Amino acid sequence: MPIKTISGKNEATVKDDILRKALRLKEKINERYEDLYKRSSVDHVKLMLKRLQKSESEDRSLILKAIKNGHFDEQSLKIERRDYEMLDHIIEADLDNINPNDLKSVMLSAMKMSKDFHHILDLMSHEYAGKELGNTLKVLAKREMENKARLEELYDDFVNKDYW
Repeated sequence: MPIKTISGKNEATVKDDILRKALRLKEKINERYEDLYKRSSVDHVKLMLKRLQKSESEDRSLILKAIKNGHFDEQSLKIERRDYEMLDHIIEADLDNINPNDLKSVMLSAMKMSKDFHHILDLMSHEYAGKELGNTLKVLAKREMENKARLEELYDDFVNKDYW
């Protein structure tokens, strides 16, 4: 029995649409980092923005492979990181006015985007519980949680290093 989708389309079509939309969102995130990179004049912030772009590029490559192959490879399924939520209290507000020369501002914005994207994917993975589509969404959500955890660690290393 085919899994019912909200749109009424078959599961494979919905999965492909979601992957393509996730890819476009990742491209927009990357463009935002690129714009901040071009506007920044601070070397350590520019370096962090390049790291963020590299991470987004890796995610885009993974999604492109999943679109091409119809599934994620085994390596992308082995994600064990959890959300530490250690900085969630400071990323709740919308962060539209990012200072491209302030590492803290850039990092908080990146964490917020990652957290928001994770929540969308996580909600969708519960809505579409079918094996193929649900697993695809769960992998994307887990990867985004891994990205957020990595950003939190970097924030702690670079922004909070002198706090303690």
